[in-house]
Amino acid sequence: MPRDQAIETIFTATDDAMRAVWGLHTYMEAAVEVAERRNLLGKLPDGSFQLTHEWSRLYDRNELLNEMDQLGESVHCRASLLVLVSLFEAATRRFYGRLVELNRAEHLERENYKRLLKWAFKTVQQSAIASPKARDRLPETCGDVDNARRLRNTIVHYNGRYDEKYVADAIDDGWVKVQYERGYEPNVRLGNPIVLRTDRYEYFSCSHIELLHILHNTIQSRFFGHNVGYNYAEKGKKIEWRRVLGA
Repeated sequence: MPRDQAIETIFTATDDAMRAVWGLHTYMEAAVEVAERRNLLGKLPDGSFQLTHEWSRLYDRNELLNEMDQLGESVHCRASLLVLVSLFEAATRRFYGRLVELNRAEHLERENYKRLLKWAFKTVQQSAIASPKARDRLPETCGDVDNARRLRNTIVHYNGRYDEKYVADAIDDGWVKVQYERGYEPNVRLGNPIVLRTDRYEYFSCSHIELLHILHNTIQSRFFGHNVGYNYAEKGKKIEWRRVLGA
């Protein structure tokens, strides 16, 4: 049977957008690494910058550059993670909405992201539309995606510092392998900052894209009878960057 085109469109748009985030992240990291300090300084506004349409704000560009030398990678990774999580949340919501529209799923009483993830995790739990390696790793992959959700919430609501909800809000259903961020220990003082590096952002990107593919293929199989998945490695297809970046 053919794939549902609406579901496939949601998948394709999200898959492209996640690769675009990776492309931008990687490009910016490389550009900053090779840029000369004096050239960076010369590109920054001197003394003040426009904060709103009405206000300007005084600042020291040397101080900004010095702090970015120390913290820029983590700040950049946080920003990339926020986009990655938002994209996956939107895709999950749209997948579910499409199934509700077709009367193949019931309305959730509270359609928040955590509940949508629980639905997604349950959907892929018995999936046969994935490689044996990916299926074996699914409990951890789902744990990664939920960890990213909790990190996103903590970054947005608690100024990027660990809080009690980061632990308490984890999806722990006996199947999902709950993940905590590297360097986080349950007994450390709450309020410690979340520090992310590029390798962690790339790890989260891999988990989100892998789960997106498995979820999409499982939906097409379970609800529409289409049992043929898609594998980048088998197709050997290169990324069309102009299309992915939206040009």
